[in-house]
Amino acid sequence: MLKTSAGAAQPDQKSEEIVLSGTVTSDKEGPMEGVLVIAHREGSTVLTSVVSNDAGRFAFKRERLAPGKYEITVRAAGYELPASEEPVRAEVGSHAAAVDLKLDVVTDTDRLASQLTSLEWLNSFPGADTQKDILMRNMVNCAFCHTLERVARSEYDDVEFMEVIQRMLTYETDHSSAERIQVVSSPAPLEGLQWFGRDATVIAKYLSTINLSGDRTSWAYELKTLPRPTGEATRATVTVFPIPRQPSVIHDLDVDSKGNVWYGNTGWDYIGMLDPKTGNFKEWPAPNFLPETPAPGTDRIVGVQDIQVDGEDNVWVAVGGNKLARFMPDTEQWQTYDMPVVWKNPFISTVQPGETGLWVTGLGAPPEGEIRHEQAFRLDIETGQFSEGITLFDDKPSPVDPYHSNPLNYCYMMDQDANGNFLCTAPEPSAIVRANLQSGKVRLIPTPTPLAYPRRGHRDKQNRFWFSEFYADKIGVIDLATEEIREYSIPVKFISPYYSRPDVKGRVWASATGSDRLLRLDPETGEIIQYLMPVYYDARKVVVDVRADRTTVWLPNKNTSQLIRVEIPD
Repeated sequence: MLKTSAGAAQPDQKSEEIVLSGTVTSDKEGPMEGVLVIAHREGSTVLTSVVSNDAGRFAFKRERLAPGKYEITVRAAGYELPASEEPVRAEVGSHAAAVDLKLDVVTDTDRLASQLTSLEWLNSFPGADTQKDILMRNMVNCAFCHTLERVARSEYDDVEFMEVIQRMLTYETDHSSAERIQVVSSPAPLEGLQWFGRDATVIAKYLSTINLSGDRTSWAYELKTLPRPTGEATRATVTVFPIPRQPSVIHDLDVDSKGNVWYGNTGWDYIGMLDPKTGNFKEWPAPNFLPETPAPGTDRIVGVQDIQVDGEDNVWVAVGGNKLARFMPDTEQWQTYDMPVVWKNPFISTVQPGETGLWVTGLGAPPEGEIRHEQAFRLDIETGQFSEGITLFDDKPSPVDPYHSNPLNYCYMMDQDANGNFLCTAPEPSAIVRANLQSGKVRLIPTPTPLAYPRRGHRDKQNRFWFSEFYADKIGVIDLATEEIREYSIPVKFISPYYSRPDVKGRVWASATGSDRLLRLDPETGEIIQYLMPVYYDARKVVVDVRADRTTVWLPNKNTSQLIRVEIPD
């Protein structure tokens, strides 16, 4: 980077140089806006994509394409590169290269099917919204582990689907990859089988009507695609870094002060770090304190889920068992803390610069014969001591909703306000929970939209907590001074936002499940921009690198073991 005399950072002229450019056209549309052009260098696993503008033009800058030979592919639902021709290749060197791409309309239903996201499949499926709720509004839905294409292409009848559901209910979803299954229970009896509060027979019958069971050789319904990116949504450069340990599950990540990306491997007992400047990875084994001898019919579950980097660049993780762990990169050593709980939530609160504590929750040890209540505990990082537990809920369950039967109150994503007091999202009662460290007083602030199912979020510098409303297709924010909640609607049904996080400019970024789209909210106007990713993704977290020289967002691609960087020019 160069600096002006006023000290403002300016892009290096060489890094801004365009090394590969071209146009995207088709006979049907002429110049095509919103086509993702993806470059894959020979001998590398990294993918880089840009998007064509309203004139059909695309351009890669030198800072994102190292010299070498590249294969060029595209993502544009309903279109493809000519199948009869050789793969499109380009060589990036000292001189700028040009590639013009002419796309064909996809006329083959099977090839079009392979292009659809889970949300596009859901839009295509026949049936009422109440039936589609089964797939997208359940606590653990089909598309949390794989795309709905797998369901649509299956040939199971309703009886066979019952056996599939029975088997899948034994899996630990957030710790299992396509090739490394972790089992949490023995199969439940088929008779009376429930899928997270739903009658499994109803689910199985519906699934058998939308797939290729019986004598069906194709789908009897139209395959519907979502609109391509336009305008501001075409300005993203996306880089995809597959991690070396495959297969894995990457649930969470965070960024340190040097721009390094730390991630927890939920499929293995490891944490890892990517240096984006070099593309180099490094990993370290993580502690796990779950029983070596698991319950009959189950495996010992391994994997690091939540991960937070504090203001000193130490890495805090939620490890197996009733312990909290801190990894210190300078010494490459772990420090563990015994937690006063019987069971804990696999999340920990954020630790923003200047904060001296973090929160965890778990089921406190009760007197003989009494119910265990979920409690919150604050760890004082300087002393290593936990506070007294604060009981968060009474015995009263949240109202039964259309998605679950007999739902239980519990905290999900944790954070803390500017004074270090506890807060969390409570999905089942659809509320934000606050607890005062000194008084122990607990308050539940309900979302304006009932049954919105708040998922995960982050506090901004104005002491406001932003969060996603998974069932309501909204982004919410609570002013922690007034406890007023405002909601912003996302104009796409079933887009299911998961994690929301503000950036330094006041915009809010949200991951969405099943659509391969990253969302950006402008709170001033309510405008939502949808950035399409070049790969199938399921991100449970969003991290904004506030130290980068441009807007930079990182996503953990849970099911395909990738770290995704999204860069937007400011």
